[in-house]
Amino acid sequence: MKKPTLTKIKKPKFALQFYWSYFRWIPYFRKRKLQWKDKFNSPRCEREPHFRVEWLWLGVYGAWGDDQYWEQWLWIYEYNNGDYQKAKETWEWETMDGVSTWVDY
Repeated sequence: MKKPTLTKIKKPKFALQFYWSYFRWIPYFRKRKLQWKDKFNSPRCEREPHFRVEWLWLGVYGAWGDDQYWEQWLWIYEYNNGDYQKAKETWEWETMDGVSTWVDY
């Protein structure tokens, strides 16, 4: 039996955004985990892990990764038991030109 390739993908990039909010006298903080669903036996990222802080007129939004990163992460760790090579070989999604959408992070 072939031993699975347990290659870890890199940590997702962190993005930070500042924005103007409506006035909040009491500071507001929200932190969310990865939200996803299984649709047609494949992962769908609903919302990436993020946090949001708002106070007075200023808001800060920070997120880790994007939908593509988290769908690949789910495909590797939830559907292929951490086997990176098997996940890469069984990745079915392609562009209209027939090129795989897999990204090596």
